[in-house]
Amino acid sequence: MELRRIAYFLSIVLGALALDTEWWKHATIYQILLRSFQDSDGDGIGDIKGLISRLDYLVEIGIDTVYIMPFHPASGVDTSYDITNYRQVDPDYGSMGDFKELMREMKSRGLRCVIDLVINHTSEDHEWFRKSIKEIAPFKDYYVWAGAMRLDDNLNLIPPSNWFSIFSWREEGTAWTWNILRRQFYLHQANVKQPDLNLRNKDVQAEINFIMKFWLDKGVSGFRVDAPMMLMEDERLRNNLPLSPEATFFTMFSECEQTFNHPDTFKYLHELNEFLGKYDLENAKPIQTILLGETYGPIQNVVKYYGTKESPAIHLPLNFLLTGLDKFHDARGFNDLLHTWLDAVPEGMPSNWALGYHDQGSVANQVGVEYSAILLALCTLLPGTCSLHYGEELGMGQNSLVKKEDKYNRLFHRTPMHWDDTENAGFTSAAKPWLPVHPGYWNTNVKSQKNTPNSRLNYFKHLMGLRKTDTIKHGDLKFHIVSEWVLAFSRTYKENIYIAMMNLGMELEPIKWTGIKDLPETLTLAAFSPNSLYKKGFNMETKSADYFLRPHSVLVLTSSGSVISAKPDSGNGWSLPYMMQRAGLCRRIHHVEYMDILRVE
Repeated sequence: MELRRIAYFLSIVLGALALDTEWWKHATIYQILLRSFQDSDGDGIGDIKGLISRLDYLVEIGIDTVYIMPFHPASGVDTSYDITNYRQVDPDYGSMGDFKELMREMKSRGLRCVIDLVINHTSEDHEWFRKSIKEIAPFKDYYVWAGAMRLDDNLNLIPPSNWFSIFSWREEGTAWTWNILRRQFYLHQANVKQPDLNLRNKDVQAEINFIMKFWLDKGVSGFRVDAPMMLMEDERLRNNLPLSPEATFFTMFSECEQTFNHPDTFKYLHELNEFLGKYDLENAKPIQTILLGETYGPIQNVVKYYGTKESPAIHLPLNFLLTGLDKFHDARGFNDLLHTWLDAVPEGMPSNWALGYHDQGSVANQVGVEYSAILLALCTLLPGTCSLHYGEELGMGQNSLVKKEDKYNRLFHRTPMHWDDTENAGFTSAAKPWLPVHPGYWNTNVKSQKNTPNSRLNYFKHLMGLRKTDTIKHGDLKFHIVSEWVLAFSRTYKENIYIAMMNLGMELEPIKWTGIKDLPETLTLAAFSPNSLYKKGFNMETKSADYFLRPHSVLVLTSSGSVISAKPDSGNGWSLPYMMQRAGLCRRIHHVEYMDILRVE
């Protein structure tokens, strides 16, 4: 036992020399729906082998972590979020052998994988629910069951409480459905075909732990907890207070105390956190396994999901401030908006920024392609983790032509990826993909943007190059109100500084340097949005007033005097640091600015 313990601590020390143990604090997480990313077999549906064929692209653009949405067998009610078996791969996406190959290929490229943990509910077709209906042990109490409150005057059964389903909350649709076989109501805070698990049940908790261990053994590096706000409800089934007339989808998570953000939820998430820590310890893992959280609602509620130092919960409660932006702000207003999150993050906890999401659609659609480039700079260059939806690097729009079959259809947020300008955007060789491709794919695609120096994709690659520097990883942050519509922020580390300038307005704006102290006399352009007036490597004199920003444009300037090439790093898409690692020349590059490695030709 003592030798094992010594070996474990040696592995930690040696591993720490080669690996970033807290990798998640500055990771770039790329969200993928397998069904829409790449089809490898011509059936119109994306799959695991399709993803494998595109891994080099992810490395080329600077991604280090891939979050894969559910790929388990499901009933098809909610794009695989109605799971029927947690420990299998849906045949539409491939086999378990394909998944194991994916893990090997990702590991060989230095990529990590996060998968969904959908534990608030299952499909009504899950074996657990079928046995729970029949009250077969131990499944009898795997779900939340309750008898009727009473009969109304017309002898109709009244549900146990006034709780509603989030899919019909404006229509006051009940979250309770009567099961005629068991003669009780079951709870479903989502779709009626997605019964809620009873996470107070120790047997259910053991099942969840076993599911996590199953996928950890396969090689995943973490889990994204789906809908954590809804995991536990009031044990006594007490009514929620009526929602205020002004309630929104986000604020309702703070107004329904019996069903959302229940105190017991945080205790359970801490137990999941502890389980992962124990797994890492027992398996001598030198890096942490993490929990992400799909955390909606007011920021003061979202940050609670970090837990405390004594009782940590989710490592990264996702911050959707940028994704949920629904109106424009001047420089001071935007500064104040960003600080609502930055000031709320508990001391010692890492920040994070999400851009685009499968439930909210493309940011380019919400605020426009040009304005979304501003949000892209914020997401990648502000301190903390960056999370983005597939296609955001292209400014890819959502397809409003997808038919809305019900009031909460989210499929138009999940249309196929644009790879080139061939039929169906290179996503599939089938005559018809599972969802229509956005009609703008002819221009907004990987191939065309990769070969266009001043493109959104190459702008993203520039930002990702900066993101790998010590200055962006560890540098101090300071905001500057340059003028009414120009906001800037600087990242400073040792002798280096990066300054991002953003024109939030609708008119050409002059760059005023006077509001930023201690600037060097010359700054070099390191990254720029496609609508910028300037080009790579352009030098700006900070005592000059002759520079302007186009509406909704971004400039990122540096004092280092070197910039990142917009061209692909190499024929196989691997960056120089990555190739050095592959060749065994180094385990990790410490205290070296990435921009000093990839110099202008």
